[in-house]
Amino acid sequence: MSDTFITIIAIVVVIVLMFVVPFMATANQNDRITQSSVQTILDNFTNTVAREGKITQSTYRDFIQTLNATGNTYAVSIEVKKIDDNPGAKGDTKNVIGENIYYSEFTSEIERRIDEDGEYPLEQGDYLIVNVRNTNITTGTGLKNFFYSITGKDTIAIEASSTILVSK
Repeated sequence: MSDTFITIIAIVVVIVLMFVVPFMATANQNDRITQSSVQTILDNFTNTVAREGKITQSTYRDFIQTLNATGNTYAVSIEVKKIDDNPGAKGDTKNVIGENIYYSEFTSEIERRIDEDGEYPLEQGDYLIVNVRNTNITTGTGLKNFFYSITGKDTIAIEASSTILVSK
């Protein structure tokens, strides 16, 4: 009886070592490769926008399509910190008082202006901040959540961020 129990345990351990561990390692490697790809896609997008000085419909659409081509779904958040050259203008002479300050516009306003005007213009000195996070559970994350259920349920396996100063 004891030998049968030990044999069953040994078979289960061998199955885990032969199939589950390599599958988990492959899934985690896929997540790392996708993470790298998403960061590259994001960097290309922000560099293109900074070089052109605007976010066009086609540039934004291509960015979203390229992200989705990785096989995951993403939440994209964009913030543009626009420079306010003269926050304290007085009278007709428009004297500059103090330093320049920034105000932010966010994803919904930016997307609305892209849809309505075909582009979102940026000026020299503006900051473009783009964050991308996956919204689906990848295979690697699903396996980790299954085997490591004590540590919690992670859903974010792929996350990228890029900030660039517009110099055009």
